[in-house]
Amino acid sequence: MRGLAFGFLAVWLGAQAQPVRSLLEIRQEGVVIQQWDTSCGAAALATVLTYALGDPVSEKAAAQGMLRRTDPLKVKVRGGFSLLDMKRYAVSRGFVTEGFRNLSTDELFAMKMPIVPVEEYGNAHFVVVRGLREGRVDLADPAFGNRRVPLERFMKVWKDGIGFAITRPAS
Repeated sequence: MRGLAFGFLAVWLGAQAQPVRSLLEIRQEGVVIQQWDTSCGAAALATVLTYALGDPVSEKAAAQGMLRRTDPLKVKVRGGFSLLDMKRYAVSRGFVTEGFRNLSTDELFAMKMPIVPVEEYGNAHFVVVRGLREGRVDLADPAFGNRRVPLERFMKVWKDGIGFAITRPAS
């Protein structure tokens, strides 16, 4: 009888088991991680297109697409892509884009995965805002992966209340 009970327990536990995932896998889930020092814009854009809008795009494809629509020297001089570069590429793929300035936090968190510029440690950087939970901002950070920061800290690094939204065209 013990053998039968143990057998049922083993089968039940096996059915309940979930695959073990590393912290790296968890941190990078649903985020396109940037491969180059100044490609956060391409990776942030690829993250939104791939995971929010169902249009799989690699960081490399996004970077190449943006470079075809702008002056590569300007990208090099300013140290990366701009929101205008992202807009041109997203529009070329059939999406509608809109940029905002001086957004309130309510307006920002009402948007679906906006790209925002932040400045941390003196470096300009693009991240994707996933939402606000328990006073913490959920970010898809191309340099790090998924991370949560206190709202107060986010407000200090978020530049000028800027948000960039990409949506599908109305049918």
